Amino acid sequence: MMNTAIVFLTKESQSETKAFAKKLSEHFDVFIFDDTNIEDKGIGVLSKRDGNVETIKISDKYCKDEGYFGTNIVGQTHIAKEVLAIDKFLFEFCEHRYEYKHVWVFEDDVFIPSVETIINLNKKYRRYDLVTPNNFEKNDKILDWHWKHVFDKIETPYFYSMVCGMKVSRKMLNQVRAHVKANKRLFYLEVMFNTLANHGKLKVRDAFELKSVVWQGRWSADEFLLLPNNVFHPLKNIHEYEGYRKEIQVLKNMNFKPTNNLPHFIKDLM
Repeated sequence: MMNTAIVFLTKESQSETKAFAKKLSEHFDVFIFDDTNIEDKGIGVLSKRDGNVETIKISDKYCKDEGYFGTNIVGQTHIAKEVLAIDKFLFEFCEHRYEYKHVWVFEDDVFIPSVETIINLNKKYRRYDLVTPNNFEKNDKILDWHWKHVFDKIETPYFYSMVCGMKVSRKMLNQVRAHVKANKRLFYLEVMFNTLANHGKLKVRDAFELKSVVWQGRWSADEFLLLPNNVFHPLKNIHEYEGYRKEIQVLKNMNFKPTNNLPHFIKDLM
């Protein structure tokens, strides 16, 4: 599976993320993009490898100069930076890491129950170019949400989804690269991937296993047991992830029967 990469996007890489990345690296090459800016070091890229896990830091300026910025709308979201970890991932994988045909990308506050979760996802969705929680189409011209920051960046039709957890293929990355070459910038990430994929007639799938990637989800052991192949967002207490994984295994060994209080947008699809 080494033509598949797993990518974690972090504000600052944490030991818990690195430990899980190490387990995943028995099956995949794993990359951690640490958004710590390194401009004061006078270099564009700083990389450190530990086995099949590579931690990468890229200068904000270097990334922006190459056109890989704009996935965030500064002043309209809770993030104040113009260049994010996802811009740095896109720069690195669009311009340099051509060997990877399939890339699973997760923000570090997405909880992944086990290594097997990723193995199963990768097997099931290998033939798709973009796998996201949803693939909604905007059918009106109302300037709600962030649309006024999108309409001048690309022509209709528009498609959108959260992308805290997603899969992109080499074709998808090539579509992003072509947009950068033509426009010298990116645009809002929750519209960009789905819109570019649909414009490029790529294979898009809204995966059931990603339906638990939502803006404000409330998740516990019951949901982890009911949906063992799902990933969950947001769980901000990253330092507790390994404890959750151990708890899941203990409850499985006890034949624990979870309570099904899944939200209807998931329950109705089961």
